[in-house]
Amino acid sequence: MKLLITGSSGNVGFILSKYFTMKGIKTAGLDIVENPVWAGNKNFTFYKADITCMEELRKIFIKEKPTHILHLAYLMKPLHDKKREYEIDVQGSQNVINISNETSSVKQFILFSSTSAYGGWPDNKLWIRETDPLRPGDYRYGINKKKIEEFLNSLKKKKDLRFVIVRMCTVIGASEHKKGGLLRLIAKSPFLVKYNNKSCDVQFLHEDDLTSLVYLIINDKEIKGTYNLAPDSYSPVTHLVPDRKFINLSLGFMKIITGILWYLRISGFRPPAIQLSAYGIVADPCKIMKRYNYTFKYTTLTGFRQVVEEMKKNKKL
Repeated sequence: MKLLITGSSGNVGFILSKYFTMKGIKTAGLDIVENPVWAGNKNFTFYKADITCMEELRKIFIKEKPTHILHLAYLMKPLHDKKREYEIDVQGSQNVINISNETSSVKQFILFSSTSAYGGWPDNKLWIRETDPLRPGDYRYGINKKKIEEFLNSLKKKKDLRFVIVRMCTVIGASEHKKGGLLRLIAKSPFLVKYNNKSCDVQFLHEDDLTSLVYLIINDKEIKGTYNLAPDSYSPVTHLVPDRKFINLSLGFMKIITGILWYLRISGFRPPAIQLSAYGIVADPCKIMKRYNYTFKYTTLTGFRQVVEEMKKNKKL
């Protein structure tokens, strides 16, 4: 078994790279940002590469001969250049998918999609299933995830290659090595916002559950199709930090303000992100739980508290 992880320097890519190399699994990482943490790791080979460069990717695939591809190379922060954002997230992903499909060594491809593709809407039901429609609205990250899934599902695949799509919620863990993120925002902000007097429901997947489930997937020679990768729990933000002050604001007003700040390049948030933070997405993990008879180690609430405590102990918060 040889893994190739795109986006290996991101938080989730880092968590998975660390986990699999510690288990003795040879892993190649690919990212535009180097991660010096991996210097001297005998099970890890890093390539500084751009997924929009087809020939560069092809050379890496030929050299490494990976059996499993874990595709995580996406932009987490929106760009003001919509065309470039599309080139990286959609066309870059198509490059990785096409090269995987033509590389004889590759037997499994895991596309890490996002539950945000379901969209943030006031009529969202609890426990959204994989068969429910994707409604990303104007949220570009979700739109691009939907486009990539559609491309993958329409592709004429080679017979011995199994494609797996995992729609992942926010992953949390003390291994996080980058600043920012939703957990830090909730844990550190002196006050938080409720929109239209309603607290948003969130799902957090603890890194220990993430690594356990992905390990099961890469060792599953039959799995294919789409799976939600989220815990069987959720929590209103008010329950995560019950001692925090919440300010009630109008969603419409905040979308206007956010739009102005985005246009002026003062803020890195677009209005659709505000809507997503107002209306919760709670994904149903029953499909993957039943496949592996899996019991989650952490709920959203216990995972949040454990990670915050450990990060404070390690002076990361």
